Amino acid sequence: MSVYGVHKFLRTCQHDRAFRALALEDPEAALARMPLSDDEKAAMRAGDVAWLYEHGVHAFLLSFFTRWTLFGVTNDLYTQRIHQARDARLS
Repeated sequence: MSVYGVHKFLRTCQHDRAFRALALEDPEAALARMPLSDDEKAAMRAGDVAWLYEHGVHAFLLSFFTRWTLFGVTNDLYTQRIHQARDARLS
């Protein structure tokens, strides 16, 4: 697995308003345009930022999920999921 596709997806959302609108309106169409593995697509659909982080997605780029509530990820949900992953790793 390579995180390149996830990074590309998130950076494209940052810089391309039309793509960002597509990602919000038709996430499946946006996902289909990027070189993503099935696991990456599943994690993005689920808003599983912890899994993405653990698999190498840059933390700064993950913040783009909350900037536009991509895949339903709010600030609170992002924080909860990242903390759960951290807590699981520490226990």
